[in-house]
Amino acid sequence: MEFGTLLLQSTIKRIGSKGVGKTTLVHRFLERDEPAKQTLALEYTFGRKTNQNLIKDVCHIWELGGGTMFTNLLETPLSPSALSSCTLLLVLDLSQPRRIWSTVTTLIASIKEYINAALGTEKAKNLKVEEKLKKQQEIFADHPDLASLELFPVPLVIIGAKYDIFQDFEPEKKKIICRALRYLSHYHGAHLQFYSAKDSGLVKKSRDLLSHFAFKSDESKGVAQDYNKPLIIPAGSDSFQAIFGGGEVPRLQVVKHQYSTMFPEEESETLTQSEDPARDINFKEAEIDMLRSQKDDDLERYRRDVERRAKHFDVDVE
Repeated sequence: MEFGTLLLQSTIKRIGSKGVGKTTLVHRFLERDEPAKQTLALEYTFGRKTNQNLIKDVCHIWELGGGTMFTNLLETPLSPSALSSCTLLLVLDLSQPRRIWSTVTTLIASIKEYINAALGTEKAKNLKVEEKLKKQQEIFADHPDLASLELFPVPLVIIGAKYDIFQDFEPEKKKIICRALRYLSHYHGAHLQFYSAKDSGLVKKSRDLLSHFAFKSDESKGVAQDYNKPLIIPAGSDSFQAIFGGGEVPRLQVVKHQYSTMFPEEESETLTQSEDPARDINFKEAEIDMLRSQKDDDLERYRRDVERRAKHFDVDVE
């Protein structure tokens, strides 16, 4: 998987690169032994954990397949009543550095639109969702970089997967990738952590991180900023000075230019309507168009089914 998206509710929404291992990560978190299957569109699962009062807490987990192509499906689980208990988990493929920057920025911008739309509803205002989300950002209240940050509305976790491949990259490439990810994570107020399904230590650290957001377990206090080792950087623990070693902090576009000089971006997986050959009148094929229409109908039915399930699990936040 190149990248993947997850939503935790406590709800986790998982997004990111295709084929990066989002489902495997969730199976490790939920201690499930069944083999992971490719995620189609938007899929739902859940986990339970008995708390100190012997009551089982439930974590709703939504996983978005298809990379950046189906973010519109997240509109359903990103309901106003779910936002204050929601965590967005963005899973990236460290072995595909040419797609990292565009994946992070595209998904964050797209999902922020849905969140802002939900926050603008009457229901969100009645539930005072925005005020509750602001309280979750209080860790940045006294941060010296606060004025230069664009904090994501809900807790954001960026997971760099396939570290077992990344660790063999040339030192200079690792340094540039780590610096870019630290910058993007800090800029958006995100947690940053590297992961490999082949490393039991990193699997445990990722399980602990997801457990913190899903079931409010104690957060790990460890911090690792050395690009020669797996990064573990909790939100609010980094700074632009630490990332760039002092001096003037470059703007976002400057950092992007520096990164793309080493790793030219590959074309985005997202097609606009005007770029989609299926909608081009010059490529009309009756039989193929009919099959495409049937698939579109299937996808719409699937979307409505997901929406019904979301309403079933939707609990108003008091």
